[in-house]
Amino acid sequence: MYEVTEKLADRAYRFIRQEMQEGSLVPGSQLVNRKLAAEIGVSVIPVREAIHRLVTEGLVEHVPGAGAFVRNPNREDLEELYVLRDALESCAAAEAARYITPHQLDDLDAMLEEFFEIRDLIRVRSDGYATPAQFNRWLDLEEAFHETVIDASRNRLIAKVIREHRAVATVFESQRHSSKLLTVDLAEKTCDSKKQLLQALRDGNGSLARELMSAQIQRGCRDVLAFLRQERRS
Repeated sequence: MYEVTEKLADRAYRFIRQEMQEGSLVPGSQLVNRKLAAEIGVSVIPVREAIHRLVTEGLVEHVPGAGAFVRNPNREDLEELYVLRDALESCAAAEAARYITPHQLDDLDAMLEEFFEIRDLIRVRSDGYATPAQFNRWLDLEEAFHETVIDASRNRLIAKVIREHRAVATVFESQRHSSKLLTVDLAEKTCDSKKQLLQALRDGNGSLARELMSAQIQRGCRDVLAFLRQERRS
C-alpha cells in the first residue's frame, strides 16, 4: 500500500512540476489539494505528499492559515542562487573540459543550434523580444545545457549540491513569466558566449571554460535582477 501511495505521489509531483514549468501554475498560484487531485486522478493524500516535497525543495511555500502557494523567489533568493551557481558551475565547466564525451558535445552542439534558431526568430520580430513560447523553450534549453555541463564534470558532489538546492531550475523557472527579458541583444550575447564555451570544452581548455561559465552566470544575474527592478518600477 505504501509503495502504491509513493508512486501516486511521484505522479502528482511530476504533474505539478510540469504545470509550473509550462506556466499554468505561475509564482503566487495557490495549490488546492482537491482540485489538483481531481485533475491528476488521485486522492488528496498523494497530492499532499507531492506538495510537501515541493516545499522542501523551495519551490512551494506554506502560508499559515492560507495554504500552499507556488513560491516567487525574491531578489535575495536569486542573488544567493547565482552566487552558488557561479562557484560550483564554473568549477564544473573546468572539470567538464577534461571529461566531456563526444556524445555530450554533440548534445550541446544540437542545443546551440536551437539557441541560434530562436535568436533568428526574435530578430525578425518587430517588438525585439521573444514570445512566451520562444522564451519558455529558450529556458528549457538553458537548463538542459547547464545540466549537461554539470553531468560532464563527473563530480558527484558538485552535482549533488546544485541539485539539492535546485540552483539551476529555480533560477530559470523564476523567469518564465518574463518573456520580455529575452531581447535580441541578450540572445546574441548568449549565443556567442555559449559557442565560445562549447569550443573551450571541445579543446579541453579548463581554465577558459571556467572563465566563460563564470562570465555567463554573472551576466545572467545582472540582466535578470535589472529586469526585475525595472518591472517593479513600472
